[in-house]
Amino acid sequence: MHDVIVVGAGPSGSSSALFLAKRGLDVLIIEKKRLPRYKVCAGGTPRYTFELLDLSPSYFDAFNIEKIKVYYRERVREYSIPSNSIFTVHRDQFDYRLTQLACHNGAELLEGEEVIEIEEENNSLTIKTNLGHKFKSRYLIGADGIGSKIARFIGANFRYRVPLAIQKDIPYKNPEPIISLFMGLVPMGYGWIFPKNRTLSVGLGAYAFSPRKMPQVLSILLKDLNHTNIPLLAHPIAFYRGKRRLANERIVLVGDSAHITDPFSGEGIRNAVKSAKIAEETILECIKKNKPLSIYTEKIYSVMARELFLAWMISGIFYRFQDRIFNLMDRFDMGAILSNLLNERTSYSQIFKKILKFIPFRLL
Repeated sequence: MHDVIVVGAGPSGSSSALFLAKRGLDVLIIEKKRLPRYKVCAGGTPRYTFELLDLSPSYFDAFNIEKIKVYYRERVREYSIPSNSIFTVHRDQFDYRLTQLACHNGAELLEGEEVIEIEEENNSLTIKTNLGHKFKSRYLIGADGIGSKIARFIGANFRYRVPLAIQKDIPYKNPEPIISLFMGLVPMGYGWIFPKNRTLSVGLGAYAFSPRKMPQVLSILLKDLNHTNIPLLAHPIAFYRGKRRLANERIVLVGDSAHITDPFSGEGIRNAVKSAKIAEETILECIKKNKPLSIYTEKIYSVMARELFLAWMISGIFYRFQDRIFNLMDRFDMGAILSNLLNERTSYSQIFKKILKFIPFRLL
């Protein structure tokens, strides 16, 4: 019998397995795809993510970002990013290398099989796959993404509309280390161009916009790029929308399965790894003190809930009043603010207080 089974080998699943394997637990990762596998993701992540993993950005061949450009229709503003504070990664490489490292530390990987059934017993779980295999475990980590079967099994209620993102990853020999963000393209959303090693990720995301119209809008950003034979892929985004049940006595949800993507930036890798760290700490505590894993829900929200809620509030202001927010940007060092937010050196509480000073007179 395994100590922990992790379902899904994305950032939250692979880092959960890595953390627990390093602690000497018997860990099995079950991933329905064969690794490495492509994932739709702009790939932006701060240095803080690598610090949580205790790994160098170079381990993942991460691309260092130096500047950010913000466009609003015909206008553009450029800001410097503090050195070595924000990077981009290819998700196929990032997830695969994390999973390999977890296996190097003692975890086991089962690829190409999908969990289809879970049975709870007094002191264990039985997990069944689509190929007829059965595995027993003391605990289970659900890291199977936004449509998580594990979340449904424990009764987590995420029945709300989720934003949609579409993207093309275009081969590009020597991209500049500049993230470009495009405001004013869609209501309650934005477009982006994220450089990675040998690639440009060009995408568009929105809270509420017709999916059928999104490719036409994205074509504005693609017009000068050779993208004809590049597939257009879509993916829902697991934004936080309030507290939900994230655990029962033997099962916890991490990453997108827990719907804890930052509602303002759309960045999810950091919180995926952060939730994996909290899952590790909770499982070890529960083993030592013979407690149920259900305490994990409160642990996650005690660390994240306030900031996620304020990020949600700020996103409502930012995306609703994009033209006026753009006009206010030169009052702030946007590169430093973005870096400090993502690296958790500045809180959304502090940003929210600054925004409130301008709302009565500038925005409403």
